[in-house]
Amino acid sequence: MDFEKTETHRSIETLSQQVFFDKVNDGYHKANRSKTEGFDAELWRVLADAGLLGAIVSEDFGGSGLNFLEASAILKAQGTVLARLPVWQSIVAAMTIDTFGSVAQKQWLLPELTAGDSHFSIALAEAARSEMASVLSIADGKVSGCVNDVAFAKDAAVILLPLESDQGIVFYLLDLERDAAAIELQVTSNNEPHYQLNFHTMDIDPARIISASSGLDMLEWVLQRSYVAIATLQLGVVEEAIKRTAVYVNGRHQFNKPLASFQAVSHRAANGYIDYSSLQACIWLAAYKISDNQDATTESRAAKWWACEAGHRIGHTGQHLHGGMGADIDYPIHRYFLWAKQLEYTLGGAQEQLAQLGKNLANNENLGIFV
Repeated sequence: MDFEKTETHRSIETLSQQVFFDKVNDGYHKANRSKTEGFDAELWRVLADAGLLGAIVSEDFGGSGLNFLEASAILKAQGTVLARLPVWQSIVAAMTIDTFGSVAQKQWLLPELTAGDSHFSIALAEAARSEMASVLSIADGKVSGCVNDVAFAKDAAVILLPLESDQGIVFYLLDLERDAAAIELQVTSNNEPHYQLNFHTMDIDPARIISASSGLDMLEWVLQRSYVAIATLQLGVVEEAIKRTAVYVNGRHQFNKPLASFQAVSHRAANGYIDYSSLQACIWLAAYKISDNQDATTESRAAKWWACEAGHRIGHTGQHLHGGMGADIDYPIHRYFLWAKQLEYTLGGAQEQLAQLGKNLANNENLGIFV
């Protein structure tokens, strides 16, 4: 595998950093920390004007047609500044619509996203569970039940909702303005707006169903991209947490020496960097395989597992090495801890990922190491 970034990848990375670093800083977060719903529409428009929202969308519908690995640079930059935006949800939903949707569905949804006039959401919390018992089913053309942890559902152009049908798992383009669904705000660790959606014999419009060709597990296809997208967002979070912690322990002195000069401090920081590097390698491999249209069942879950582990350990390292300052909500490092914890448990924590990896290993004799 060649880890050298392409010119396009580097360009997207530079542009993403420029936009996010220019617009989001610690003062921005203090001014917006009381907001519990919505997101920064002005920043969303800036991303669209820079061509970043349409990066993953095909050129026929106003996008740039970039691959998943290249577009992932946007997510890493977002995680670095903790921008509360529906980026990964919109990227994965747009990929799904662009790949499996009808021409009418693409024309309806994708140009508005690339222009910054809309965003997408995904309801995957139940579908990501290994037992799959919580996925809602279509019965007589209707759906009843509820789904949880649907981020940025309010005002979304559509919410990608997995449903069990006679043809297996399909995705429904749920439109809260047209569909009979009740919505209730849920509290999250990083203050990101999540919602519970409740359906009572809601009619399903066949024109808004997306299904895959025979033999393709569409839910697995979406989950793989979601896991890697979340892991990439986490990569930006933990990278910045490490950097800020390094600056702090080099500037703070005890016994006339910087904290960084003490062996216990330097060892713990070094372990955090190892965790970050391991997460990065797993993400690049999984994103590469996805971009090359290869199956990434194992790689995507390995990346999400590392996102959980690195997020947990580095989040706590940042808090610990900042001492009392780590618990001060006027000091910025606590936000990285909260984001790391939120991303750790999004679509399943470390043990859930290990359970899925173990099941996959048991069912596939070509995986693992032979001795």
